[in-house]
Amino acid sequence: MTESKELIALDEKEVSFPVNFAPAQIDFTGYNKMKDRIDQLHESLEGYVVTKDNLKESKSTRAKLNKLKKAIKGRKVEIKKKAEAPIKDFNDKVESLVAEIDDSSSKISDGIKGYEDQEKQARHEKNLKHIEAICELAEIDPSKIKYQSNWDNKSYSKTKFENEVDQQIALIQRQQAQYADNVKIVSEKANELALPADHWIKTLDGHSLSEVLDAMTDYKSDLEAVSKAQKETKLDTLKNLKKQGDKYIDPSNGEIKEKIISIKMEVKGTKWQMEQLQSFLKDKGIEVHSLED
Repeated sequence: MTESKELIALDEKEVSFPVNFAPAQIDFTGYNKMKDRIDQLHESLEGYVVTKDNLKESKSTRAKLNKLKKAIKGRKVEIKKKAEAPIKDFNDKVESLVAEIDDSSSKISDGIKGYEDQEKQARHEKNLKHIEAICELAEIDPSKIKYQSNWDNKSYSKTKFENEVDQQIALIQRQQAQYADNVKIVSEKANELALPADHWIKTLDGHSLSEVLDAMTDYKSDLEAVSKAQKETKLDTLKNLKKQGDKYIDPSNGEIKEKIISIKMEVKGTKWQMEQLQSFLKDKGIEVHSLED
């Protein structure tokens, strides 16, 4: 266990920088004399005109002016560096002090963050247990709850967290109840249309109830249309064939196209059911004979 160290305090005078300084002073004693010389030079060249005859002389004059300008600026930089040297030294010393303090502060911050992360993780696990418990009572899968990262923050209200979880659970329950009603409606519709219900129930996952019901009706209509077309085609084909014993043959070439199969069976049902059966068999072109004497 690391023993805590007492913080070494600096008194007010020390923090206020025990530094002696004075504003920088540059004694430019030759300024006026130099300005007079340059003013005279500038005035003498005020009306200077470059001509073809003095072109060589003009280039030489320009070179001298540029050399003079370079010398003045160079001297300025040299003096400025010397004047700013104490400022740079002072700045470097202050930055080194701040860097040491920042290093100590960062180490302590890392330690604090470690404990804060542990506390945050503990709050997270506690929140998860609450969600699992409340979802178990509501008979809801906890994974359906959308976990909000700010629930783990120390400043987040426990009451607000619990209320938001309750709101999500209530919404999920309403959605599940609506889904159960939709499944019932689709199942009844499937039974009515003589369609397999499982496929259409799965379709509810990505479509509204009205869309599924419309699709079921359209699908049934398509099936009936295809069945009707196939039946009519088959009956038309049989009409063009000649029955010969237990076979249907093509009268044009005698080729056997279909074999007739006889099945003896006993059928039980109501009068209405018998009528429906006879109608169905007749539509399919199936011959039926009674076995009664």
